[in-house]
Amino acid sequence: MKIYLFLFLLIFSISISLKAQVCNGGSGDPIVNVTFGTSQAPLSTKKTSLSFVGGCPFDTGSYTIRNLIFGCGENPQARSWHMLAGDHTRDVNGQYMLVNASWALGLTHSPVIIHLDTATALCPNTTYQYSAWLANVMGNLACGGNPLLPDITFTVSSISGVVLATSTSGKLPVRDGRIWQQNGLTFTTPPNVDAVILTLSTDPERGCGNAFVVDDITLSVCGPAVQATIDGKTEPANVCADYANPFILNGSYSNGFRDPVVQWQNSVDRGNTWRDMPGITTLSYAIPRRSIGTILYRMAVAERQNIGSLNCRVVSNPIYTQVHPIPPHRAPQDVVGCISKDLRLPETDPSALAIQWTGPNGYSSTDPKSIVPNIKYADTGIYRLNQSFYFGCTSIDTFKLNVFPSTTIATQTLYSICEGNSVALSATGSGTFKWTPATGLSNDTIPNPVASPRDSTLYKVIVTNTFGCMDSAEVKINVFRNPVANAGPDRTIVIGDTVLLNASIAGTAINSSWSPSVSIDNPQLVAPKVSPRQNTEYTLTATSTVGCGTSMSTAVVKVYRDVYIPTAFTPNGDGTNDLFKVFAADGYRLIKFHVYNRWGQVVFTAKESSEGWDGKINSQPQAADTYVYYIELENTQSRKIVKKGTITLIR
Repeated sequence: MKIYLFLFLLIFSISISLKAQVCNGGSGDPIVNVTFGTSQAPLSTKKTSLSFVGGCPFDTGSYTIRNLIFGCGENPQARSWHMLAGDHTRDVNGQYMLVNASWALGLTHSPVIIHLDTATALCPNTTYQYSAWLANVMGNLACGGNPLLPDITFTVSSISGVVLATSTSGKLPVRDGRIWQQNGLTFTTPPNVDAVILTLSTDPERGCGNAFVVDDITLSVCGPAVQATIDGKTEPANVCADYANPFILNGSYSNGFRDPVVQWQNSVDRGNTWRDMPGITTLSYAIPRRSIGTILYRMAVAERQNIGSLNCRVVSNPIYTQVHPIPPHRAPQDVVGCISKDLRLPETDPSALAIQWTGPNGYSSTDPKSIVPNIKYADTGIYRLNQSFYFGCTSIDTFKLNVFPSTTIATQTLYSICEGNSVALSATGSGTFKWTPATGLSNDTIPNPVASPRDSTLYKVIVTNTFGCMDSAEVKINVFRNPVANAGPDRTIVIGDTVLLNASIAGTAINSSWSPSVSIDNPQLVAPKVSPRQNTEYTLTATSTVGCGTSMSTAVVKVYRDVYIPTAFTPNGDGTNDLFKVFAADGYRLIKFHVYNRWGQVVFTAKESSEGWDGKINSQPQAADTYVYYIELENTQSRKIVKKGTITLIR
């Protein structure tokens, strides 16, 4: 058996069990801090006598490290323990230790070491707290409704094995869910002891039960209660960089040390690390002014001879201070106001909590989009903008308003032109002109440019006089698209059939018609159906109703007496009559197309009228001969048409 286990048994056999107690004063930073990390790694075998498992600890004397587990119980079928989600402090990915410390029939009984640790560099004659957060994980149905309850023992001993303190948690009750509770003990180190062994253990009864979780095992100094305030408060201090009065820190502590001294500390990484502030060792401290940044402060207290050791100090609550930058300031500006016009004052900061404008003639406004209406010469003068922000930050900006004569613009606001045409614009007013956008204009800096936009465009024209006063107007030019007629492709039909003319028109406000109106279902439709009995040329006319002209397009409908099937073909590659194909009218659907040789063998088959036989089988040219064909088609009225005959292959 390992030495540490023998030492534990010695300690366990001579200790006197008391109900666990925790420190009721102040504490220092943890000297030992076991949080079980953020991974599911097992403990060192020197730290525990339990056996590690990856999932539920069904076996007696086993444990696991997890932050989420469910479906556990005293055996794989019971599943009578609570679902355990998250550790005691709810840290991201924080783990806990789940223990099954039951003692089953047939096993040799011995106390169970849950966790063993050593703390060094302690101060003599100093009180420390050894604690852990515990919870019963068994539900009401565990062990048939009568589980043995966990009772955890905390033991502190010297390196030589002398027990300094021991206590128990008391039996952890079954609850409706996992309820964390802190248990532990306090002890005072003897004059000659600067290191201790910390043992968390249990001595289970024989039977079913003793399942629990452990988290945040700590050892820290226990001493007087210590408090720090800033300007008499413990709340965070947030100020603007122009704050007038310095921060005043004050610390206090209760009785407990014989010869206490203090040391102020600060942290620039939000409390992750702390450093001593050299020479700052009085209860009151005025923090030097700074212009920006976040710094935390706290006060540490210890016996005079121990103040140099971090393991012997009690610390106060941290005090948060943050200095926020002054909002940006604008230099004094001149603003131009124009007689009889409204003046929109400069924009305010959108993050301002409140704004206040003041100016001549008793002007006052709290509107972020403030306006000085109907400017008069009497409005000339200084306008002041006062803005208030979080944390007491303020900014004051000034603007000088100079008032001058106005200018007025006049122009026609709407024009309409046909695509590709131009129009002369005209604006009047005193000053220089600027048109935007410049696209499509002959000149964007004259009052009367020629506009040739490709698309409908909204122009803005601004006139500016010599004093900087401006007026503006908008001019809309509607560009009407010219008519475009497209009669579509030429069509073919068999006499008596009907075909759709796939036509289209484009343009703005277009009327359309077909001529001649012979054998057409509706000449006003863009895509009508036609059924001429002879070859006919149809003309589509598209006319603009807004004066942008006319467009015409034609489509020829060729009329056959029957489905055309050739009597011979010459597949010699000269580009003429190289394929044996079916020439069906538009709208006809080819159902079957088979070609047979004189022995009745199929030499070609197709289901699309675009396909044809090239006189080959498996890429091998066939002999010049007469072949038989069989063709089935469906016309536009869904009537089946069958054609049979012979075709001559000529070489």
